[in-house]
Amino acid sequence: MINRKLRLVNLGLAGILLFSVVLLLYIADLLPMSPKLEIEKNEDNVLPSIQKLHSLTHQELAMLYHRYINTVQALCKRVVRIGNLGDGGWELCEDIEFRPKHPCLVYSFGINNDFSFDDMMADRFKCDVYSFDPSMKETLEGPRGPRQWFYRSGLSERTETFQNEWQVSTLKDLQEKHGHAKVKIDILKIDVEKFEWLALTQIYESGGLKNIRQLLIELHMGMRGVEAEKLEYIQGLGILKHLYDNGFRIVYSHRNIWCKFLSKLQHIDEVGCHELTFVYIP
Repeated sequence: MINRKLRLVNLGLAGILLFSVVLLLYIADLLPMSPKLEIEKNEDNVLPSIQKLHSLTHQELAMLYHRYINTVQALCKRVVRIGNLGDGGWELCEDIEFRPKHPCLVYSFGINNDFSFDDMMADRFKCDVYSFDPSMKETLEGPRGPRQWFYRSGLSERTETFQNEWQVSTLKDLQEKHGHAKVKIDILKIDVEKFEWLALTQIYESGGLKNIRQLLIELHMGMRGVEAEKLEYIQGLGILKHLYDNGFRIVYSHRNIWCKFLSKLQHIDEVGCHELTFVYIP
């Protein structure tokens, strides 16, 4: 009888110990939990149809756009900054479900002579990092290190050469050129001064979204210091809707004050540039 009670006590203690270990692992982010359980249930996450967007006023569109991109849609417990603390650094989600694991691939568009993000991705995660910027004419193309490459190319909706001799390409064409047509991109970073909207449209239409795990991007709406036109808001919200409908959730949003302007539509100070981190949740 005493032995039976001791066994029951031991089983109870073992159960408590197991529960404690699981809880500690979860808190430390070492135990994967379904990211779907982390999604914030918020009506601000859901954008109306394209047809409905066209029926909204300019003011309603502006309010909807700024509310949407400032709303975190899924919880990332470990958002870390990669690269410089100032310009050049970016936030990514390092939760175990989304953390890049070797072998991993990074495409980074828009360098502006600052490789701090790209170099840290190669050093910290052992990823192959491909950096692109058509404006860096003094920088040699090709390998920069054992896992780093640089090319003078930009990102856009089509592959072409501009009058200033800048070359731009679609993401699909660059992936094929560098042998990554069938390889998933763990981190896609885009900072291309308004060309992101054209590039995102092409990526969506070509089916490329399904091959991206995290998207780090600066979105530019309107010109610096000037409110965006109504059609710009409609197009931007339409693209954001495509991202959401294809499983991309905002886990980090930062307002870039260098793009600050007085919104005559909302009668408040707003910014036209936002740095966002999206994760793909199947």
